[in-house]
Amino acid sequence: MGEDLKHKLDEVFNEAGLPALTYVPPAEAQQLKGSLFTRGKHVTLVGPSGSGKSTVANSTLKSLDLDENKVHAFSGRNYAESTSILEVLGQEFRVAPTTEEILPWLKLYDLVMIDDVHHLSLGARTELAKFLKLWHEVGIRFFMIGIAKTSEEILGLDPELAIRNDTWHLESQSTEFMEKLLKKGEAALNIRLDDESRSTAVAAAQGSPSIFQAICRIACVEADVFWTGETLVDVRVELPLIRNAVVKQYDGRYLTKIVSLARGRRQARSVYDTYYEIVHFVARSGKQQISQDELYHNVVGSAEASAKDGLRNSFYRAMKALPEVIREHELSDILIFENGTLTIDDPVFRFYLDHLDFSRVRSQVNIRRLGYEYDVAVSFAGSDRATVKKLVDTLKERGMEVFYDFDSQAILWGKDLRVELGRVYSEDAQFMVVCLSDDYPESDWPAFEFEIGKNAAHKRTGDYLLPLIVGPTRPAIIGLPASTGHIDLAHRSIEEVADLLQEKLATLPPLRSEVSASV
Repeated sequence: MGEDLKHKLDEVFNEAGLPALTYVPPAEAQQLKGSLFTRGKHVTLVGPSGSGKSTVANSTLKSLDLDENKVHAFSGRNYAESTSILEVLGQEFRVAPTTEEILPWLKLYDLVMIDDVHHLSLGARTELAKFLKLWHEVGIRFFMIGIAKTSEEILGLDPELAIRNDTWHLESQSTEFMEKLLKKGEAALNIRLDDESRSTAVAAAQGSPSIFQAICRIACVEADVFWTGETLVDVRVELPLIRNAVVKQYDGRYLTKIVSLARGRRQARSVYDTYYEIVHFVARSGKQQISQDELYHNVVGSAEASAKDGLRNSFYRAMKALPEVIREHELSDILIFENGTLTIDDPVFRFYLDHLDFSRVRSQVNIRRLGYEYDVAVSFAGSDRATVKKLVDTLKERGMEVFYDFDSQAILWGKDLRVELGRVYSEDAQFMVVCLSDDYPESDWPAFEFEIGKNAAHKRTGDYLLPLIVGPTRPAIIGLPASTGHIDLAHRSIEEVADLLQEKLATLPPLRSEVSASV
């Protein structure tokens, strides 16, 4: 066999790039080609992760024999932090972010292609939709590729835009599609898969060309096929072997990120292990898109009645912070949480989760489960609010659950405050930080809160009341002996106080000796 006919394995099977040697046009490709050929409209290609959108888009453009110099392509991933499409295009063309500066550049091209458009911020995409209607009138065309069920999920629902934008959807691919892909790969590498292996690979891929590529590549590695062979080689796909190979190969890329996400914000120790429960359900769901409602049902809905209120609050706080957590742990290339839906933007990651022994994650997260709703409740005089607010914000940045009255206005509105605050300061917090100043013992609500906290402290086996001096002196308070250890903001920064609280939480023993083993 001539050297020019030999191919490397990654040129034939490669989940990262969906190689040209095994490219199979889906049913939608021909109509997509027609839309791209027809002047006057924008074009959008959407579909689930791993469906081969980028490969289909590039192959279709290539088949049109367009002048490459007349097509400008870039990825939305590079501009995920930008809130304006003008800012995005200004950076891309290296001009000022104004329509006057950007329009001449757009007019230089027959087509502007934005791959991974879903990675643009919602603000940038909303602004893009507005400009698409205007730019259409001057002959500027955009080709947008992204993960979504519909183009409306990316660009918004606007009837005027719909008539200017052809949308094509890539769905999960059929067995026939996978067979065509496999035959191309067999011919390129001079290999053969038996009927059982073919069926195993197709079933495991669940309609995803990217996962199918990964399975075929790993099977070839196991069979020691790295180049086109001189003689025909039989390759088998054995799912247990594939599972083990996937997990071993991608541990370095994914495991640390899964553990980080399961730990939550800045790896803080979550009171209800809410992030762990979210990640655990995502792992066992087998889905690439999961709605917040489904997560709620599985994380909160199955909880014991006595724990449900606290877990519900923790869940909504976790979901509110989830986009920031994803960014903090550099997971934006894997996960997207938007419009109430969590999407896995990496089909190999989904395949990895399907076969990961999740007890390995659990062992690194240090599960506590079903403890107190809040890590910390703060009690303070109104005159010290500015200082306390800085402390609260710092604690939240570390991922701690903090009871702070201004954050709970909706919950407290219309309730008997003595009952609600009495429950918080006696039952719902792991620690109560008593922010001491000269005004503290003279104020009615702090006096009430301290009395509740003092009684609760007598019932605890560990520390509960943590005095923090926020004023110039430490006032004398009945029930808080002068010998009780305290921290003084005159000698410690708020960041140092947060560090000490985080350390105190991290060294707590589990609240139950046995934790859920449903992993």
